[in-house]
Amino acid sequence: RFGKFHDTHKVGIAVLKGDFKEACEIIMRVKENDHERNTVAREKWANRFAGVNVEDEQSAKDAEKNCAWAVLKELGRFMNCEISIVSCLSRKPLDYKKAFGNIAKHMRSMFLHAYQSYIWNRAASHRIAEGGSKDIRIGDLVLVENRGVGEGGNGTSGLKGKEVYTVDQDDVETCKYSIEDVVLPLVGSRVEYPTDSTGDIYEKILHEDGLSKEDFEKIDDRDIALGGDYRKVICKPSDVSYEIKLYKDPLQPLIKTDLMKVHNASLDCVDVTNENERKEEEVKDKTTEKKRHHWNGDWFHITAFCLCHDSTEGADAKTDVE
Repeated sequence: RFGKFHDTHKVGIAVLKGDFKEACEIIMRVKENDHERNTVAREKWANRFAGVNVEDEQSAKDAEKNCAWAVLKELGRFMNCEISIVSCLSRKPLDYKKAFGNIAKHMRSMFLHAYQSYIWNRAASHRIAEGGSKDIRIGDLVLVENRGVGEGGNGTSGLKGKEVYTVDQDDVETCKYSIEDVVLPLVGSRVEYPTDSTGDIYEKILHEDGLSKEDFEKIDDRDIALGGDYRKVICKPSDVSYEIKLYKDPLQPLIKTDLMKVHNASLDCVDVTNENERKEEEVKDKTTEKKRHHWNGDWFHITAFCLCHDSTEGADAKTDVE
């Protein structure tokens, strides 16, 4: 979600500020540990105005246009966002809003979704640190309605069919809801926020980035408008199966790739699922056996005592104790 270079959400911040030049610059700038060929192209782009009087708009346009044509030939074929930006600027230099808009819709949305996730992650960390991971507290939001697609809702993504409720003192005392019901919003123009300190965290993070909740209402690109959504803080898995495998090579795929399937190649790993289950059973058996021996020993001691007691006090005493 945050990209190979961990800057995807920063593009989202720039877009929300309406600073499309900065958004394009973040995408195009030199990246640490990038491929050498890509680094050369990025450096060339970063220096496109070297020796140019940028106050002269026409000179700046000519410099950017010429650089764009040169860099376009050097970008890797999978650098879709970079290619979209440079391709547009080769025709419309200095028009950064249009250049960003030239990026595919799903990719443009990704930048804003990354920022939503960035805020949500920090808010969730705060909620768990402050309120723990077991109990609900006053001010939490709980999802009280969540209709699926077949019931007229949006399912897992979108606000349609979802309704939240703010937990109060009575709910806490009666244990009406559990931590698994608690949700946090993905910031947007149509969501509610917790009324406890977690709600304040949203305001704090946005302020740190020079934004406010109102900025999410000002997005004029309908393709990437953000209404928001809700995500559960804790999900309890059920009806799942698992495998435990030991890998020898830390760089090999965790599951078979399509090419491996074609060539019927196997993963270089050791399946220890059954072995792990066997060890768990052995531990259980040993624990049970230990308890059984302990119990038998106690019973033997009691019986022995009863027999001794019987020899001096009579048969009735033995029967009563047993």
